[in-house]
Amino acid sequence: MSRRRFRRKKNRSASIDMGPMIDMVFLLLIFYIVTTSFVKEAGVEISRPSSSQALSVNTSFVPIAIHKSGTIHLNGRIIQPEDSAAIAQVLAAAGTKRIVVQADRDVPTYLLLKVMDVCKLAGAKQIDVAAVK
Repeated sequence: MSRRRFRRKKNRSASIDMGPMIDMVFLLLIFYIVTTSFVKEAGVEISRPSSSQALSVNTSFVPIAIHKSGTIHLNGRIIQPEDSAAIAQVLAAAGTKRIVVQADRDVPTYLLLKVMDVCKLAGAKQIDVAAVK
């Protein structure tokens, strides 16, 4: 019998098939996208009206002004943000339950919300945020 000799190619380089590895990477990526839960930040969304949405006011109301320095003015006098008694007194004297808050553009939202909450505690039935036309 004759022996066969198999010749090996010495210049043959080893290669790795990248197709299955790319498939696994995409499967893992899809798995993470599907299983990830996105948390929406808790808070109150307030969209301050722009000049195109501003309406002229014809009825009586009590104005409250909040300056960017943080001072709150009610009928020409400075009040504290927690002073619901002063707001209730002015509401009773005016004979209305409507308040219009005139807040500066640079007023922090938490201060605006705090004033609106105190107005609600003082008995206001309608609280509006004013805009400049």
